[in-house]
Amino acid sequence: MTPRPVVLPPDTLARLQRGDDAAFERVFRAYYAPLGAFAFRFLHDAAMAEDVVQDVFAVLWSARQTLVVKTSLRGYLYAAVRNRALNIRKHDAVVEAWEVDESDDDACALHVPPSQPDAILDAKLLNRELSEAFAALPERQAEVMRLRWRDELSYAEIAEAMGISVKGVEKHLARGLAALRSRMI
Repeated sequence: MTPRPVVLPPDTLARLQRGDDAAFERVFRAYYAPLGAFAFRFLHDAAMAEDVVQDVFAVLWSARQTLVVKTSLRGYLYAAVRNRALNIRKHDAVVEAWEVDESDDDACALHVPPSQPDAILDAKLLNRELSEAFAALPERQAEVMRLRWRDELSYAEIAEAMGISVKGVEKHLARGLAALRSRMI
């Protein structure tokens, strides 16, 4: 036996919009169970379906004064429940896809684990040593090396920027690297 559709007085929506608690309670009692069953068909989870219906009624009450119902209150409530349930399903699908992606070995390789304190300290010490070694280089050698590795300029671009030949750039880089190696060892 299917339950009979609930028939509310025609002024129920107007009373609800004015803040009539009794009208809200009548709507709640009339539609809560059918809306819960309707939401369950989308979500297959009773607790989640109940949450969706409760959210719809909470919004109904809080937005009652600005509520625009184009067809019927019943149609509005069913549409609101359907939309919320579909949004939850869409969100769950995104979360599931994300979890599958995250478990993929390729995705794990993209997320670099955080540096260990020893590695951070070693990097700071190395940077300090490099700074001191660069400071000990002749000015033009240090400038050529900075342009090459910090600014990533080509040999030709460095030559043009410094007004020297490409061979001069190569010479400065070779001597600078030799000086850094001897100082860092």
